[in-house]
Amino acid sequence: MKKILCVILVMLLLSGSAYAGEKKQTVPINNEPIEIGFLTRLRVTEDEFFKLVLSSWATRGWAILGGDHSIDSARFYDSLTLMQMALVKNEIEEMVLPDFVAEYLMKINIDYEPSCVSNSGTMALCFGFMKNNRELMHKWNQALTSMRNDLTLSALAEKYIKNFPKNKNPYEYIYGTDKKRKKENDAIKFERFRDAPTIRVAVTGDLPPVDYIAEDGMPAGYNAAVLAEIGRRLKVNISTVNVSTGARTAALVSGRVDAVFWYEVDKSVNTQPDVPDDVILSVPYYEWNMFLHLRIADDE
Repeated sequence: MKKILCVILVMLLLSGSAYAGEKKQTVPINNEPIEIGFLTRLRVTEDEFFKLVLSSWATRGWAILGGDHSIDSARFYDSLTLMQMALVKNEIEEMVLPDFVAEYLMKINIDYEPSCVSNSGTMALCFGFMKNNRELMHKWNQALTSMRNDLTLSALAEKYIKNFPKNKNPYEYIYGTDKKRKKENDAIKFERFRDAPTIRVAVTGDLPPVDYIAEDGMPAGYNAAVLAEIGRRLKVNISTVNVSTGARTAALVSGRVDAVFWYEVDKSVNTQPDVPDDVILSVPYYEWNMFLHLRIADDE
């Protein structure tokens, strides 16, 4: 049923329905404002970001499913876990997430349902570096560009985003059903190179299945597969460090990590609401242009 709802949402958006470009916000039946949750952006306040979101939706279009829908304000959360807890506790009524994250969450949690889809500009996932580390970023870009050109990135995206997980238990998909034996059917393996430098990369686990951390605390999914391939091509050792979305800059500035998975870069604008001035970004390695609102499904 949820797949059908998602298809309907996308069809509404692509068909240029009456909702597209509509600036008027309707009032919910209970007259209560709806607060929505976002993962923390590091360069803007919640109010500033909310205004950017409304402006984007008004100009790029959105489609609504399920009756009246009013957006009043937004809240930031430093991790996906905290945002989901807020949704369960009714601190917010919806989470706004990239479509691939929302679809993943609906695969493994039957309590979620979509309420709205919005069409953004072209958004991109990148890696962040400090400005004084341009040499490493240049090598990183060379690896990512070659992976795009030889279709490695698209093949990994097919496996770890479109088809992940194959069942409702991502752990079983990665390790098999016998946790003691740890069959590791598709576990990500980072090659080790003797006498090679170690590059420490921060991952958040807040954008599954792209940035995904398995039950044993180890990175898995698309992001880990990309990192493993970068390590092989650059002949460097990759060491991952788990941080929250809100702690990305702190991890870089403190020298705890050399690079960090960076969430959401809007390629259509020059000023990025999530990128501090002292951070530079790699070339993108995954792009998308739609967001889904998720809410707790009605009991009916």
